[in-house]
Amino acid sequence: MAPDEGRSSAGRLARRAGWNIIDQALSSLSNLALSLIVARAVDADAFGAFTLSFTVYSVAILVTRSLASQPMMMRFTAVSRPEFHRAAGQSTGMATAIGLGLGLLVLVCGLVLGGDVGAALLAMAVLLPGLLLQDAWRMVFFADRRPELAALVDAVWMVLQLIAVTALLVGGVGDAVPFVIAWGLSGTLAAVLGAWRSRCAPALRSSGQWLRSHWDLTRFLVLEALLLQGAYQGALLLVGAFGTLTDVGSLRGAQVILGPVTLLATSAMAFGVPELSRRTGLTARARLLAATGLGAVLSVAGLLWGIVALLLPDDWGVALLGDSWSGVSAVLLASVIGQVGNLLSVGPACVVYGMGRADAVFRVHAAVSVMLVAFGVLGLWLGGAAGAALGFAAAYWAVVPVWFLTVSRLGREADRLREEAVPDEPSSAVLPAGLVDE
Repeated sequence: MAPDEGRSSAGRLARRAGWNIIDQALSSLSNLALSLIVARAVDADAFGAFTLSFTVYSVAILVTRSLASQPMMMRFTAVSRPEFHRAAGQSTGMATAIGLGLGLLVLVCGLVLGGDVGAALLAMAVLLPGLLLQDAWRMVFFADRRPELAALVDAVWMVLQLIAVTALLVGGVGDAVPFVIAWGLSGTLAAVLGAWRSRCAPALRSSGQWLRSHWDLTRFLVLEALLLQGAYQGALLLVGAFGTLTDVGSLRGAQVILGPVTLLATSAMAFGVPELSRRTGLTARARLLAATGLGAVLSVAGLLWGIVALLLPDDWGVALLGDSWSGVSAVLLASVIGQVGNLLSVGPACVVYGMGRADAVFRVHAAVSVMLVAFGVLGLWLGGAAGAALGFAAAYWAVVPVWFLTVSRLGREADRLREEAVPDEPSSAVLPAGLVDE
């Protein structure tokens, strides 16, 4: 490759990475701003109803990405344009089908519960397909190396949402349901924009075919997402059960302080998986270098932000978190240590995802899940909230060498299979059936 070509390629890569970060920032800041606005506009019960609706959305996003979006990003980044468009339609159709199915379930729950919570859930049930479709289009644009369109879709959602919410505030609305509707309708309109910019419509009728074709991946992805999230949330519940609510609040507060680097890690996953999945000819050494480089960049960023947080004056901490700051400051060092280890693992995780080995990712995350619960509770018993934070950190660091050993092993397997394959005929272990290089 000529030097000019290399610089041009690096520039395009950096540009896509930058747009990924911008998109994740727009998405996260929009949700944070909405939560803060609603919290100030309604009473505690109404905000609880809104929060429950948002929790339903968060769980639905986990399921949708596992069943619809992640297979798209892992298997269709190096295919012909017609095949990519067909996959985009099937993936977004699958997301819409999930929204309809979960929406029906949420509708029944809303009717049973009644009251403010029931009304909010009824609104969410109707709007869930559009919200999930909006996120699915973001993932399609990431897979297509057009993250600027994902940022555009999120920016439009944020603007429409702010306009609608402002109108509600001016009107003096104090109920959660109108805010849920404003949020959901804005997301649905942004999903329409995504379909228009992609020039592709969701293929709802193909959702069954999509599910069958990618069940070898999605069965691991769904279990992994639910297991990992459930393990951490379960560990926090156990901290609250065996410790105090103050302990839980301290650990949550540390998460808030370290949130900006979590956003960076999310951006790295959205950027790294499709970029690595389309590079099917990488050697074992190149994969290991990619895992090390990405993990090192993220862990250094996490360490630097952690140092800033640890040096934060107490007056500033109290201004941010009020009376909770004293507990947060006690667990912050251990939380920073754990975050650095977790960020170091993002690099190899991206590589393994990019190879299409969801089964290997599931095994590592299953081990992390068990250790989060066991080490967290043991740490709580030995040293309170600070001990629990150290237990979480120990779990994250324990699997760092496992991640890199997994990358090395899978890389050697891919090299061997490539050498054994017939020339010009990609191995099915490297590319799923039906994929071709660009």
